[in-house]
Amino acid sequence: MELKSAKCLKYAKSANIATDISGLDQYLNGGLQQGKVYELVGRAGSGKTQLCMRLCLNIQLPQNEYGSEAKAIYFDTRKDFDPIRLKELAEELVTRPSVRQTSGLLPTATEMLRNVFYVDCHTAAHLVAGLLNCYKYLAREPNIKLIIVDSISFAIRSLDNILARTELLMELHTVMRKLQMKHNLTFVLTNNLAFRRKRRRRFELEAVLGQKHAQIINKRIWLMKNGCFLGKWSKTKRFICKLST
Repeated sequence: MELKSAKCLKYAKSANIATDISGLDQYLNGGLQQGKVYELVGRAGSGKTQLCMRLCLNIQLPQNEYGSEAKAIYFDTRKDFDPIRLKELAEELVTRPSVRQTSGLLPTATEMLRNVFYVDCHTAAHLVAGLLNCYKYLAREPNIKLIIVDSISFAIRSLDNILARTELLMELHTVMRKLQMKHNLTFVLTNNLAFRRKRRRRFELEAVLGQKHAQIINKRIWLMKNGCFLGKWSKTKRFICKLST
């Protein structure tokens, strides 16, 4: 029987991934929880892709630094992934004083890049195939605990037929749910915003892909000019913190 300290048990249960948005991490008790589905929504240039890249690095940190000492897969549908920027973020992370003092087991910036597996998805079909291939990836790399899909809305909305969009979205949900349940993965999706017509000719900025999609998400994080918010819908979202510029 293996003996574990109470401190180790605490970290094992939390298994969070820090976002580096201090107010959000505090609200989420350390960051994103393992085994949950999160969605980042915001307009172009709001920082969704950069946050995704940060998460791929932060998950590799020791548990006492709100990491999981794990690896990540990055599905890129928009060609927004920038390996040069990822390297810059990794070098910045490993030289951070609080991180350098934690443990001698901290990976180097180069090792961090090796622990992020990139998948280029040209079409929606490629995204489905890539997610199905995750069973093979996870068999080879069981320490993968984070899957990024940037962006799920871009892949879905590339299809012209509404019925085909709905069927594909449901298929993606099914695959993600099965992977999540079997491997206790954290999923982070990015989504776009669009104006939706409401009553009395009013328009509101809402996340696209509709209500069925929203049901699979545990938390939706809004990255806006006036701050970071949490909530499934525009009317129900609540302010969490300001975003540093």
